[in-house]
Amino acid sequence: MQFRLFPPLAGLCLLLLSLIPANAQLFETKAAQAFMIDADTGTVLFAKDADKPIPPASMAKLMTMEVVFNAIKSGRMTINDTFLVSENAWRTGGAPSGTSTMFAKLKSPVRVEDLIQGVTVQAANDGCIVLAEGMAGSEANFAVQMTERARELGLQKSTFVNATGLPADGQQTTVRELAQLALHIW
Repeated sequence: MQFRLFPPLAGLCLLLLSLIPANAQLFETKAAQAFMIDADTGTVLFAKDADKPIPPASMAKLMTMEVVFNAIKSGRMTINDTFLVSENAWRTGGAPSGTSTMFAKLKSPVRVEDLIQGVTVQAANDGCIVLAEGMAGSEANFAVQMTERARELGLQKSTFVNATGLPADGQQTTVRELAQLALHIW
């Protein structure tokens, strides 16, 4: 009896599955934007408002690190170079700011390697600003380099205004482009 029930049940299941559109979302999220990709194949697994411009917040630090590592790779800078902690870096991203910091002391020299560690481990805003000022003379100049690098990587909707991701008018990206950046870095 149970063997006779299986073929009709299997047929019903196949019929019901055929009614689901091929592009149906089998995943739900409360997130306003989402993007999931298979890192090995590049196949998009899920997308929800993936191209809507959003503030990058601390995800901007991914582009900051990409610019830093690109400069090291191209020989424009080494991990042993040192940059001074400016008043701006200390106040805007350091201990007085109340944001993520590596507690770099005002006017102290800090090695690039230590700044990288501060940014990647502590999400250090002061570390981002010290790197930006040391590499480009100002955080604003560095943000221009970040946006230029984004374009080189094919990120057409990403615009950076600072190295930290702290709120700023005009600073935006999309979750799709953040995923593209993460894949590039990976």
